[in-house]
Amino acid sequence: MSSRDAVDLAFAAAVSAAVLYGGWHWFGPFGLVFGMPVLALFSIPLLNLTSAFPRFAGRLALRRYAGRYYAFRGRQVDIDIDADAQCWVSTADARKILPSLPADAVMARLQPGLVRVTGDPSKWRITPAALAAVLARSTDPEANRFLRWLEGEVASPARKRRERRMKLQ
Repeated sequence: MSSRDAVDLAFAAAVSAAVLYGGWHWFGPFGLVFGMPVLALFSIPLLNLTSAFPRFAGRLALRRYAGRYYAFRGRQVDIDIDADAQCWVSTADARKILPSLPADAVMARLQPGLVRVTGDPSKWRITPAALAAVLARSTDPEANRFLRWLEGEVASPARKRRERRMKLQ
């Protein structure tokens, strides 16, 4: 709800209350009946408020993911994108999609510097390039689909956003 909506709603409430009170004071119950159309002043701010509620509820429910919500075939993947446009994929979420993924310590040994505990909340995370290197010998078609999705939907757009920011500065 924006501050403009709040002001509109407060104004409509004040005018409606004043008209209904005046109608009751001068004409009794008939004043309320004839003053009811004034409540239509509430309609626009209330409609704005109720139409904004689903977006607000969605943002409220997903606020802990704050721009990090991605889904591959209906499965949530927590991806942290740092200031250098480097994507860090949660290994736990990647393991839900690719159960054959090696343990975190093994991947850290195979790809030093590209697998580490990072992000908020702190989790084991891996870069897409390191994940591709780890899965290079995999024959699982799901692994290839996941890597293509990761590059096309997450890593490439993050790099393009960083390049646009660099051009503007």
